[in-house]
Amino acid sequence: MRDGTWALVLLAACSASMDARTLTGPSGSRLDVPAGALKAPADLAITQATTGFPTLPSSTGSAVFALTPHGQTFEVPVTVTFPASPGQTRLLTAQPGGRWAAVPGARRVGDTLVAEVSHFSYFVTASSAAPTRAVIGDGWAVREIDLTDGGVRTLVDGMPMQQFVTGVAVDDRGRVYWLDNATDSLARVESDGSGKQVLFTSADAFSNPQGLAVDSAHGLVFWAEGGKVMRAQLDGGAVTTFIPAASNSYATSIALDAPGGFVYWTDNGTDSINRVASDGSGRTVLHTASNGQANPGALAIDVGAGLMFWGEGAGLWSAPLDGGAASTVVAGAVNETAVTGIAIDPDARQLYWTDNGTDALTRASYDGSGQVRLYSSPAWSPGGGGNATNPQGVALTR
Repeated sequence: MRDGTWALVLLAACSASMDARTLTGPSGSRLDVPAGALKAPADLAITQATTGFPTLPSSTGSAVFALTPHGQTFEVPVTVTFPASPGQTRLLTAQPGGRWAAVPGARRVGDTLVAEVSHFSYFVTASSAAPTRAVIGDGWAVREIDLTDGGVRTLVDGMPMQQFVTGVAVDDRGRVYWLDNATDSLARVESDGSGKQVLFTSADAFSNPQGLAVDSAHGLVFWAEGGKVMRAQLDGGAVTTFIPAASNSYATSIALDAPGGFVYWTDNGTDSINRVASDGSGRTVLHTASNGQANPGALAIDVGAGLMFWGEGAGLWSAPLDGGAASTVVAGAVNETAVTGIAIDPDARQLYWTDNGTDALTRASYDGSGQVRLYSSPAWSPGGGGNATNPQGVALTR
């Protein structure tokens, strides 16, 4: 535990009323309490603390905030806002036993971190460690590439012509999920490749699942299948159609803003990028390709930077997250480039993408500069030679 004294700033008392309120605190910290969050009156305060909390990890800032009374719980989540330095994208909270844990769903908004919490404790902003591994679908296999030394480990090794991985994702426990287009299934393994589980198999043998995305904070997984957007629990339970198929529409890839409560997807039928609220309401078309054969896909978003990235035609594109003008990040070449998966490192402002044209995993900055090929798929074809692995999908993990 650290020594020091409390720098106490008592901001407001909630002893008489349980209406919605906002408390403002030191250094721009803030607490937004919705109506009905408190089941009994309580004196709430934000303080900047110098003692009483566990030893800070090296990646954290120096300002520790205490929300009191410690252990206070709420009927519905309250929203906390804390100042954050450049590169800080995680919010940590003190846990029993003297450890810190990341607050799920914390998001960068300008120079702050914002999150919804259901209890009070100590909080501190922190930098995110650089991703150390990239997980990709590589033909019939799921492979893990060490981004520090380039080493390759096969997590899941299927059979050529019998499996074909079309999407991968990683949850906050490091478990790896993938879609298999040959068996029309969703499966999962532990971070070390053990404990394979088939979570769901479509009854439609031509459903062609693709475009996987995981929402760890809410325990959900989304994917595109048969032109629909599907949703299930992380264990494969409660499978449901989130966005039904419609005439002249065909969903192909998914991206999530879980804290903001939005689902984004590409639609190859209308050559568009779309967004709805997490309850399926309020559909908005954010982008429509000028080329009706562009087939947008491989969607990824950076909420903090307000940007979305996707593959379209032979190139890799970006646009503001609210649907502003699109621009080319990587032009690519017709019949030589086909972006099939994108992952984002928001702290480094770097993109990772799989490319079926070059059968490779590549990294570059948000503006397309500094391209580095990180992995090339092994040559294979039924008759020998050639290269038919067609990497699909990428996810980053630490």
